[in-house]
Amino acid sequence: MRDLHSLLAPGESVWLVGDDLPSSARLSFDGILECVQMVLPADVTPPDPNEAVVPLSSENAVEMVALTDVAFPGFFRRGTCEMGDYYGVRSGGELIAMCGERLMLDGYAEISGLCTHPSHRGQGFAVGLIGQLIESHRRRSIVSWLHVGAANHRAIEIYRRLGFRNVRTVTLQRVSRPD
Repeated sequence: MRDLHSLLAPGESVWLVGDDLPSSARLSFDGILECVQMVLPADVTPPDPNEAVVPLSSENAVEMVALTDVAFPGFFRRGTCEMGDYYGVRSGGELIAMCGERLMLDGYAEISGLCTHPSHRGQGFAVGLIGQLIESHRRRSIVSWLHVGAANHRAIEIYRRLGFRNVRTVTLQRVSRPD
């Protein structure tokens, strides 16, 4: 925790996996999020990518952060899009949906940052974006997996319909440096 304190700037926070983290007088533990970890088995046929899907890059970082701030604040930062491939959907030039990769493990890529602006939900953008990423993963012989908040029953049901299977539940704890 001493090393983590030195890596964080004052006011900065990170999410750590685990429910039994050591305490620290110099760090603040600000929240807990239970997540379901899911994986897409190789024998599941992925959804078709949406033809409106476009690649995103670090040049789109500001609008990507703005979209996630509306959809689910706190989990996406300006440099997050540099962790993997990201794709989006635009309407009238505005970024209204996006999805990409975050944690990359040997042979596995995490689908992350999936969100749709509240005024554009229910139009299938999320499924098309997931389809784009899974197609990319399959071309590279990578297994697709994800985390979703355990309380986000709507998203969990969508992932299950797409063929994702529960692997386990994990606890994320938000740790910040107050000074």
